[in-house]
Amino acid sequence: MQILKEEVKERIKEVALAVFEKYGYQKATMRRIASRADLTVGNLYRYFKNKDDLFDVIIQPAFQEIYRFVSDFDYIKENEFHKKGQKQNFIKAFQEALIKIYGRHRAELLILLNGSKGSHMENAKEEIVHLITDRLKKEIFPKMENDVKPVDDFLAEAFSISFMEGISLVLGRYEDKEKTRELFVKYIHIYFKYFLDELR
Repeated sequence: MQILKEEVKERIKEVALAVFEKYGYQKATMRRIASRADLTVGNLYRYFKNKDDLFDVIIQPAFQEIYRFVSDFDYIKENEFHKKGQKQNFIKAFQEALIKIYGRHRAELLILLNGSKGSHMENAKEEIVHLITDRLKKEIFPKMENDVKPVDDFLAEAFSISFMEGISLVLGRYEDKEKTRELFVKYIHIYFKYFLDELR
């Protein structure tokens, strides 16, 4: 019986990440992954039972990290935004946390947001949008000035969708990490400026 080698498994994951990033889940094939990893298809299946299993191993850690970030980011609850400097502190903390996740999982996030169609994770972006929407309705909108306070749940969803679409575009715009970081900083600042300016 052949012994599975950890270094082979890691090579498969590295190759698969590149293949999924280039072709997306639907067009990526186990044959292409095996070929690029210098394995037979049969040997590849000794390490991963199918394409979905391989996809899950690669993408789940990034999904869990971004989901926890959106779910657990407590700066909104902990701060009084009317105090001097608190709005900028919020934006800076949000930017830095998101950039750290990007630094660890750029390719995985691109795949998750733009290339997961056909996989069991194809609704991941919608799950994150739902979470952002819920937090906007519960934590941001109630703190807005009365004359601009949105009452329509659809508006929260529209803002959430636009935020995630913007993040998808920013991630895919440049391969250069520094340029992407600059875009993140500008995008997040502009996105949150309206909300923070309207908070009591």
